[in-house]
Amino acid sequence: MKKKLLWLIPIAATLILIILATAFYPAYNPKPKNVPIAVLNKDSGFEVQGKSMNIGESFIDKLKESKNETIDWKQVDNTKKLNKGLEDNKYVGAIVFDKDFSKNALSNAQNKIMLEKQKEIKEKVNSGELSPEQIKIMQSKVGKSAQKVPEPKEAQIGIIINQGSNAQVSNIAQQALTKISDQLNNQISKQNVELLAKNNIDLPSKQFDHFVNPVKVDTTTLNKIKDNQANGNAAAVMFSPIWLTSLIIAILSFFTFKNREKLAPSKDKLWFVCKLILSITTAAFVGSFIYIYYMSGVLNFDFNQPVITATYIAIAILGFSALIFGFMVWTGIAIVPVFILLLFFTIQSVMLPNAMVPEFYQHLVLPWNPFYYYIKTLNGTVWMFIIFMTFGIISLITRLYTKKYKKYSLGN
Repeated sequence: MKKKLLWLIPIAATLILIILATAFYPAYNPKPKNVPIAVLNKDSGFEVQGKSMNIGESFIDKLKESKNETIDWKQVDNTKKLNKGLEDNKYVGAIVFDKDFSKNALSNAQNKIMLEKQKEIKEKVNSGELSPEQIKIMQSKVGKSAQKVPEPKEAQIGIIINQGSNAQVSNIAQQALTKISDQLNNQISKQNVELLAKNNIDLPSKQFDHFVNPVKVDTTTLNKIKDNQANGNAAAVMFSPIWLTSLIIAILSFFTFKNREKLAPSKDKLWFVCKLILSITTAAFVGSFIYIYYMSGVLNFDFNQPVITATYIAIAILGFSALIFGFMVWTGIAIVPVFILLLFFTIQSVMLPNAMVPEFYQHLVLPWNPFYYYIKTLNGTVWMFIIFMTFGIISLITRLYTKKYKKYSLGN
């Protein structure tokens, strides 16, 4: 037996290392992939020299055709859908083309071409070089709008960065969108110069900057991360203390339940259950509010809504505690290592943004994982915790009215 124990030590150490290596696999060299960025095209297009064009539409088609594994471009139909997607953290960022984008993008070249053509016609008319018929032909070539020269305007695009979705991934989105705006400037600048060259007009030196940088970029940052907010990862950073607190509450509640006959007469079973639930609820709410105000008042952590945050954490602790306790009343303390392993196997994938989590975890681990929903969502998570609480209470009451543990039970 002693020899077996000697061999057990290296075997146990090896198994633990393999288990932890597997558990922390998502954190090994995480690479961003399929970062969701929305594209909204309001561009109504423009007709230039008899040819219709929609720069926004053409550019979006190129984005969708590009083989870029880092960015996943998501085209949306309207502003309402875009705002909803940003609110739900469905999109990390967005690019929005203004309704007059194409028209304004080429307005510098159009302005210069029309002025030059009008000047040319005027000079030839004054010199008597042109007949009335020739003048009409030239005017038709310039177009009906030649009489009214359009003012040069900047083409506008809006860039939206959703920092609150995840600071790390939002930086990737910002870099991608900045690169896109530079590409647009280069593309439209080239188109303007080509239009001038086609009409044998030199690029005016005084208007060089307008032709080189024809696009104005309006950047909006949503859910801006402040100092002392864990770089936007507050939910993930605060998860471990919340989970461990829930585990301890569940263990203490289990030992209280196990010694219920010493604490309350058998006829007062329901009263005992009520007192135990009240005790757990008090612990969750009092602990959560003290925890939040300690972090904000002593550790200088910046909470936007400390009361709502503390309430949400209290509900999370109640839900997690009820889930663990609901299993423990049937299996005893033996279930605790399972929940600890669950933490090890999911904490890295939960703390990392989705775009950096391996596909295996995205499809097979995260969809059923309660930790993921605690960190990533809010409304759906509250319902999840209510289900956990309901399970815990039903499990407690059911176990209370069943036979006592047998000697071989894991609970004894």
